[in-house]
Amino acid sequence: MKIKLVYCLPVFLFFTLSVQAQSKLSAGEHFAQVNGLKLHYYVEGSGPVCMIPSPGWGVSVEAYRTINVLKKHFTVVCYDTRHTGKSSGPDDYRQYTGKYFTDDMDALRVYLGQKKVWIAGHSGGGFQVLRYGIHYSANLNGIIAIDALAAADSMYMAEAHKQMEKRAGESYFTWKKANMVLGLDTSSRTLGEDLSETAEFYFHDPAKAKLFPSNVTLNDQVWAYTNKAELFSENLLPELHNITAPVLILVGDDDVVCDAISQSVRIYQHIPHANIAIITNAGHFPWIEQPAAFNAACEAWIKEKK
Repeated sequence: MKIKLVYCLPVFLFFTLSVQAQSKLSAGEHFAQVNGLKLHYYVEGSGPVCMIPSPGWGVSVEAYRTINVLKKHFTVVCYDTRHTGKSSGPDDYRQYTGKYFTDDMDALRVYLGQKKVWIAGHSGGGFQVLRYGIHYSANLNGIIAIDALAAADSMYMAEAHKQMEKRAGESYFTWKKANMVLGLDTSSRTLGEDLSETAEFYFHDPAKAKLFPSNVTLNDQVWAYTNKAELFSENLLPELHNITAPVLILVGDDDVVCDAISQSVRIYQHIPHANIAIITNAGHFPWIEQPAAFNAACEAWIKEKK
């Protein structure tokens, strides 16, 4: 009888751990205790795990639940980063640098019981997944970087100004609003006030701004923390060659926030094995503005790499 227990115990433990891992990845809303935080996440779809963070600067993750093409191929885990949405976070701006966000991503991977994961990120979330790839590439099956930010340098500002000049004749355009988008107008205002004034800038067709999900929440405190910590000031380009996992780069050709020329094309040039798809007639949210083209690019790459 004792011999049977010795041999059965590992099987019992394996079964218990498997059940726990499955419950953490059951469809619906969850909370993970990682790195002293309570991270809020949603699980949808089926297949290998693909984690998607919120951008990090204060907008919750609901908009990324609308990237439906990924749910056809992956068990998608959309999560609110620290101090965003329903996630907790420390009241110390020094804990809002890139290292903390990518360490949280890895801790969530471990919590979910995954040896390797796919990851996808948009804008500031794209910055996070690329940074994760630099430092944790061994834990990855692949990266999907959507309108990602990698280097907020002089070339970035020059291209952003060019994009603004293209919009100067639009009915919604003022240079005050343009400078709000560029971060050059530092007047005191909430995130809600900022985004309501500038929503049209994020789309090739400003009328499609109304398609952006209305259920996102905004956190002004984490916006202040990440600004003070200069979260996105880190230039990732020199280290992108350290990413060994497959990478798909997607970008709208009319993105004023993370433009194709200074960001996505340079990201592509620094990762020799990467693939890139530039979505025409799309701004900062190509899966909302041009879903057919966006989905086709994702489908082709995923089917090749999975």
